[in-house]
Amino acid sequence: MEQAVIQTNSISKVYKKAAAVSNLSIQVNRGDIYALVGQNGAGKTTLLKMICGLTPQTSGELILSGKTSEGDLHRARARMGTMIETPGFFPYLSAQDNLMYYQIQRGKKNKATVENVLQFVGLADAGSKKFRNFSLGMKQRLGLALAIMDNPEILVLDEPINGLDPMGIKEFRDIILKLNREKKTTILISSHILGELSQIATTYGFISKGQMVEHITAEELKEKCRTFLRVDVDNTNAASEILKSECQCQNIEIVDEHTLHIGERIDESGIFVRALVESGVMVSQVYRAGINLEEYFIGLIGGNKNV
Repeated sequence: MEQAVIQTNSISKVYKKAAAVSNLSIQVNRGDIYALVGQNGAGKTTLLKMICGLTPQTSGELILSGKTSEGDLHRARARMGTMIETPGFFPYLSAQDNLMYYQIQRGKKNKATVENVLQFVGLADAGSKKFRNFSLGMKQRLGLALAIMDNPEILVLDEPINGLDPMGIKEFRDIILKLNREKKTTILISSHILGELSQIATTYGFISKGQMVEHITAEELKEKCRTFLRVDVDNTNAASEILKSECQCQNIEIVDEHTLHIGERIDESGIFVRALVESGVMVSQVYRAGINLEEYFIGLIGGNKNV
């Protein structure tokens, strides 16, 4: 049975009569990489701040690890790592010294822990290099190192790949997957870079104008956004049998009496058409169809005018 570690029920945040988040419900289950997707200003950061206790909700219910009291929420947040907005580091200190400072602030002092976490995020070779001389990717990785230094059960990340170059995004993505797979960390991550989220997310929450538009698993979204060949013929039943016997094609969906979808080997349309025509089936058109993640989200929120 799935266990919810983060849950909100009709949570709202109102600033001077303007709702940044409105009656939004979300459920993040243990082990998820939950992608919170929305355009800039959709309410992603506000929601994450409420979950992390950085701003109070105006109304609604917040549940962390099944508990709702202030004391229980505080204890749950102590097991949570967060990276919301830009972490504050001393520009004249190295990565190691910055993390040691935060350890002391938390009543700890363990150099081995700092060295291990820097190794994990790929900053072990940063040496004495000052934070002010770090690239953006290095700064983001140090922020992540701070967030995971105490081995949190839950990690909350707000737009962590925003502004990174392709290599930096890949490095960050690999670390996120490693955390989830090796340390079993539950991750709630927000972003508007949908293509990157699609490579790591297990569940999506699409939000727009402070409201949840759709909650969907990665498998369900993959099915909705799948690419296929649309083939229009005069007899779909005959065409399906020919494709199965002559082309060993199995992923075929008969849509109606004149249209079928082929969900495999979509670059081999010529082979399929030749087999059909040679077997006496009339083919009127063949083309690649389907939508990508960005197109799906734009459709959800009402088109380009709302992006």
